Amino acid sequence: MRKLIVLLLSLATVLSCLAACAGGGDDTEAITTEESTEAVVTEDLNYVPDLPDEMFPGEFNILCEGSFWATDGALYQEEASDSDNVNDAVYRRCLAMKDRFGTEIVVTPSADTTVSLKNSVKSGDKAYDAVCARMPKIAASAENGDLVDLKEVETIDLSKHYWDQSANEKLSIGGKLFYTVGDIIATEDQATWTMMFNKRIAEAHDLEDLYTVVKEGRWTFDYFYNLLKDTGVAHPNDNGEWDHLATYAFATHMDMGYGFFYAAGLSFVQKDNDDIPFIDATNQEKVQNVLTYSLKVMRDTSLTIDAHKWVHIRAAAHELIAEAFMEDRALFFCEVLATIIGFRSMDTDFGILPLPKYDASQPDYVTFVNPAASLVGIPIYQKTVDNCHKSGIILEAMSYYGHQIIVPEFIEKAIKGIATRDVESIEMLDIIFKNRMYDLGLINDWGGLASGYNNLVFNNKNDYASMFKKSSKSAEKKLNSFLKKVGVG
Repeated sequence: MRKLIVLLLSLATVLSCLAACAGGGDDTEAITTEESTEAVVTEDLNYVPDLPDEMFPGEFNILCEGSFWATDGALYQEEASDSDNVNDAVYRRCLAMKDRFGTEIVVTPSADTTVSLKNSVKSGDKAYDAVCARMPKIAASAENGDLVDLKEVETIDLSKHYWDQSANEKLSIGGKLFYTVGDIIATEDQATWTMMFNKRIAEAHDLEDLYTVVKEGRWTFDYFYNLLKDTGVAHPNDNGEWDHLATYAFATHMDMGYGFFYAAGLSFVQKDNDDIPFIDATNQEKVQNVLTYSLKVMRDTSLTIDAHKWVHIRAAAHELIAEAFMEDRALFFCEVLATIIGFRSMDTDFGILPLPKYDASQPDYVTFVNPAASLVGIPIYQKTVDNCHKSGIILEAMSYYGHQIIVPEFIEKAIKGIATRDVESIEMLDIIFKNRMYDLGLINDWGGLASGYNNLVFNNKNDYASMFKKSSKSAEKKLNSFLKKVGVG
């Protein structure tokens, strides 16, 4: 992801230079700056994997979740597109795989990849070369014993920049890695929890420069809450009601419970020195503090609108909070990063921020990747077929070509209209992507511990200790069962 940010910062620099030229600046100076920027990008991205000269004619079949977050379309496109550059880039990657290996990338959609893969393993049909599914689904396949340890696949180099190093670290279990993600698919970027702020409202209320606050480490829970409470942004609608048409200091939805939890540097599962996950029971006081804070922010209906409290108005309630932000009826907005694409045409300028830290002593800003993101794995039966030789090579190449061909187009689609008017947001993205949390406890939700915590936030209940006491034994039992099934318990 740091390579992605290099591209973004380079784009912003070039755009700034071009703007200077348009205003009567020195053309020669602008060209020199652009060339030096390109040199930095080339230096960062000059690695080319040592792909073998082998050919693999025929199909490479990826089991996926179909239209869920357009997973199938992110892996395969049948034809070029004149209207969507990202889809066109996916198509061009398919062509590159065909030209390089003689391989046809195909996808097999399934409403339940866990069941489909299990049936394939039972039948021995070896139907799938890889699987790509949202986090809980692919984690269940690992528990079923249906996935290969990717660290045993010699033809995948997980250390390279087109694999997500944070995912590799956080998702490993006892030194094994059954699923990960990289530039094969962009859903982990789209599913990164992100904060945005409305610049028109911020300027109207004389807010301090928030980018400076972030850089100086002062962007904390207390600072954020005081802004919500003291700026006087929120007010009811014309009828005096706090409904979905009122104006709020903060617009978000129930997953913000997880947002504050991870922003505080917490996780439901920790790992010991042997990389074995365990339920963390040592941090209950801090968790309780974060829960109390979350309720103070989320359940004050004169400050915050929670989209999931308004599903009776519109089933797709997340649209209500997006509308509030776009219509200048919300100062802050928190959702997955993919939402930015829908804001590109927004008249009001907006900026991007990391989530605030628990307090000033916390070293890093942290966010989480929503489990809706897809991860990639290899079916267990491929282990007996040349030690996953083909699957490893094709996935490695897809991730590399994804970085070269698809990521630049995704950047253009997601960030176009922001870089030209807000270079600082791109710096904020660097901070956001630097510390992303993939929590095995959230992905697997052993014993309902993670969902139980978020339900406390949603239902305005403040007793974490009771919920933990009820859930922790079941969580421990299910975690230990999982570890035994994947061969590390």
